[in-house]
Amino acid sequence: MKKNDLLTLPILKATPAMMRMAAEDIPKKTTYKYWNGSYTREESKYDLFMRGAVREDILLVALYLPKSMRLGSRMPAYTVFMDKKADSWITYDYEKKRWLTAKLDRLFWEESYYVRTARWISEKDAKIVLNYLGTQTGDYWGILKYQQGVRADELKVRHRRETDPWDADLSQTPAKPKDWDKWVGKVGIPEHFIFYQYSKKGAKTGYCSYCEKDVPIREPKHNKEGRCPCCRHKITFKSMGKAGTIDTKDHLVYLMQRCKDGMMLRLFKASRRYRKGDYKNPSQCAFEIRRVIYDRYGYPLRAYYWDVYRQTNTRWIKGGHMSATAYYYHDYNGRVYGKTLPDLMRRGLSRTGFMEYLKRKVTVDPERYFIVLKGLPQMEMFSKAGLPRLTDECLHPSYDFRETLRLRDGTSLTKILGIDAQELKRLRENNGGTEFLNWLQYEKSTDKEIPDKVITWFCEHKLKSGDFKFIADRMSMVQIYNYLRRNMSKEQMECREVITTWADYLSMATRFGMDTSDEIVYRPTKLKLRHDELAARSISKDIAIQAGEVLQKFPHVEMICKSLARKYEYAGKDYVIKAPSNIEEIIVEGNNLHHCIANSDRYWERIERHESYLLFLRKADEPEQAYYTMEIEPGGTVRQIRTYYDRQNKDIDKARAFLCEWQAEVTKRLTEDDRKKAKKSRVLREQEFIQLRNDQVKIHTGHLAGRLLVEVLTADLMENVAA
Repeated sequence: MKKNDLLTLPILKATPAMMRMAAEDIPKKTTYKYWNGSYTREESKYDLFMRGAVREDILLVALYLPKSMRLGSRMPAYTVFMDKKADSWITYDYEKKRWLTAKLDRLFWEESYYVRTARWISEKDAKIVLNYLGTQTGDYWGILKYQQGVRADELKVRHRRETDPWDADLSQTPAKPKDWDKWVGKVGIPEHFIFYQYSKKGAKTGYCSYCEKDVPIREPKHNKEGRCPCCRHKITFKSMGKAGTIDTKDHLVYLMQRCKDGMMLRLFKASRRYRKGDYKNPSQCAFEIRRVIYDRYGYPLRAYYWDVYRQTNTRWIKGGHMSATAYYYHDYNGRVYGKTLPDLMRRGLSRTGFMEYLKRKVTVDPERYFIVLKGLPQMEMFSKAGLPRLTDECLHPSYDFRETLRLRDGTSLTKILGIDAQELKRLRENNGGTEFLNWLQYEKSTDKEIPDKVITWFCEHKLKSGDFKFIADRMSMVQIYNYLRRNMSKEQMECREVITTWADYLSMATRFGMDTSDEIVYRPTKLKLRHDELAARSISKDIAIQAGEVLQKFPHVEMICKSLARKYEYAGKDYVIKAPSNIEEIIVEGNNLHHCIANSDRYWERIERHESYLLFLRKADEPEQAYYTMEIEPGGTVRQIRTYYDRQNKDIDKARAFLCEWQAEVTKRLTEDDRKKAKKSRVLREQEFIQLRNDQVKIHTGHLAGRLLVEVLTADLMENVAA
């Protein structure tokens, strides 16, 4: 259809009968009530009038607005020109003098979306439309249904341009093995039952769902777990009178097969249902949800998943490749069908280490294995060398193998791991992971042997060589191991707490000029007592000398303190927040409130690396009187807020609104550099909380004794989410 030719066709104007109907159809106000109010609108019997005619094999459908007709206009608002042979149409808008390709329901007129009023067309014109289009009706809805059908066909053609290559690619999908369903039922779904008929004398036989036959049983009890006396599989006893319908869990099962491009991994979700009264004939379902095509060496090429495609139909859709760090919260381990694997081994799978890994595991996630192998080809060596724990850790979603493994360049596994053959043997015998490996690497770098039992103990307590920097130059790891265990037993302290107390003690001993190279000093018999003595002594020590020692060790702290006021100081009606201008003010604050901020290197280290800062919360009418000390992150998040003796009293609740107000003001002052520091600080804090939670570190002294340290710190936290 040519637009210029269409405009030469006669315009269908409203007939006198139509004009009378429009004039008589006076709109009336109608109110509709809804759950949240009411809505009033003017309504008439018809919201649209229509005419139809065929001119030069083109169907013309004219659309008239009643409002214009009541004002005397016979001109249509739109004319739709339709060509049935080409299954096309185009609409002319007379008001805006433009062409439109929209369907009828996309053209504009005054229309109620709550009450459907009628669209009028004469019987004669409706018959013309019906005969031309071949629709069931010749009214508005018949025309719209025809247009929707054309659009649907056009959409299918457009979609097929995308989906046909997918279907061609997936045409290489092999048929499932003949015994696939049987394998799924026996192995893929590990839940099996023995059904028995309850008897007061005790049931003697039951039906085993794995054996698929009656077996002898002794003292069964409903929902009691046990083993079948015939097949020895783990089962659950089910009394037929109590069981009802039983649905197993959804279990993931994998099928790996040869295909044209190499190898196809197919993922199924399998389950089984036992219906009451017919437990011997369960229904089983293994629904395929994912396909991944690899080359024969396990390199991922393309992935497909079963889902709704563009809100039209359910089919295979290309995409969804898994990354090495994806699926943090999902477990995709499942059983792998084994009979197809020997053929794949001959074709290249033997160069992946997957079979060696599979032999040591009941369930695996093959897709994760191959995607990690792509980024870490050395994992093949780990698997073949008999290091399942190291391989497992490489496959963990949150594991950064590049940073933790400390891999070297080389062709042999010993060179890659940075250890010798004897140490590799120890790693294998202890089923060591990355933590054990890191200790062996440390042992090799220091050339000082560490017994396996010591390394194992360190790994159990999540200890790294860096945790002992403060003492490693004076004691061997065996001596450290013995000292930690002795103090844990004697002082009833957690391992991490002993290390912190020990490091703080040596830090304070250095400040007092004690000879920390003397064994009596650096390895005290009564560690907690000596720590507390120095903590009490440090309160009375000359502040200026203390500040000088801090500045010598942390040269940037003073300068950082001087820069805090402009960004973080703030005054309100009842409270003010002050920033320390020097180290002495922080020490005095700690002395006045009798807490540990000035006596531990931990806070000075955090200030030095811009992880956190110390501020003072004061009452507005007593701005010079110590009240609360705050540890904040660069973005304004409050990590800790403590008063006398590390306490937090009920009066802090009154100050929280002010602290929120302060955070909002600080957010306005932050620079891009501050936000980067805040982001880094947040990560370090979260890592510390995870470590404390994993180690279950408890507080053993003071009013918070017995509580988990991470719970106390989390309760203190006031996150500035706007930063």
